[in-house]
Amino acid sequence: MESKHLVYLSIILEKGSITAAAEHLNIAQPTLTRAMATLEMQVGTQLFTRSRFGVSSTPVGESLAREGRAITRRLDSAKEQVSQYKLGIKHNLRIASGSLFAMEILPIIIEKMLEKHPEIAITATCLNPSIALEGLIDDQFDIIIAPQSTDKIAPTLHKELIIRDKIGIFCGENHPLANEKHIQNKDFIEQDWLSLGIASYFEKQTTEMLTSYGIHGTKTKVVFRNDAMMLIKMLSTGRYLAALPSFPVSTIQKHYPIIEIKMNDVTPINRDLYLWCAKSIKDYTAYLSFRNIVRSVFDDLSKSNEVEK
Repeated sequence: MESKHLVYLSIILEKGSITAAAEHLNIAQPTLTRAMATLEMQVGTQLFTRSRFGVSSTPVGESLAREGRAITRRLDSAKEQVSQYKLGIKHNLRIASGSLFAMEILPIIIEKMLEKHPEIAITATCLNPSIALEGLIDDQFDIIIAPQSTDKIAPTLHKELIIRDKIGIFCGENHPLANEKHIQNKDFIEQDWLSLGIASYFEKQTTEMLTSYGIHGTKTKVVFRNDAMMLIKMLSTGRYLAALPSFPVSTIQKHYPIIEIKMNDVTPINRDLYLWCAKSIKDYTAYLSFRNIVRSVFDDLSKSNEVEK
């Protein structure tokens, strides 16, 4: 079993298809397909399944992909150390968040952190919450801003609630449902949807929410794997619906013609945001400063949203 094959597998599952992974790795697709066939032969079982939405890992495939990601992280860490040495960076704070959060909120936080601590350099990464938490456990990041993506929390992690949030249904201002006063479940039939992720905890939450509303069998036209910018731009056209966390969307509505569809007699699914770090650094000056800035930014944005409403 070759380590590069494990890396290849992790990239296939991350990108969602062999074609996209081959482009990312800059290798021929037949070469990548043969490598996966060899790995499956060595393991003795299927590593992923294919569907119209892309590939999904089997339990064995996910376990091996985790090893592949670990190999990639070690290589990236070595490269980062070399880069920091060349750039003269002495203090690097590694943070991660989701792509929707990063559209408006994260840049404000980073700017304030750099103003207060000019000696610190920041590396910012956009990932889905599950992978970000996994990276935090593996010391890939120092701090992440993310919802809780599983019922199990590693004992090495420290978390603090930033804001209570929920999942809402959004559309463009000129969507047919945008100005409806009394929306019913039947109004969602035959509507086209966009999704920010698949095979993720967020997708599970979204499915549970729509099912609780009596909305079944939605037509998902496009899945964006952790790319909020493309989703928001398509949503703004008024041709689609999307289930998204409410607070991050509220911070970008002044830039994009998007509204939340209000429904009566429904219970929204919670999607609360937390600040996470390793317990070993929760009392460090950098973390405490970052936490205070995050809370201040969220308070300001919350007040601004209330005024606009």
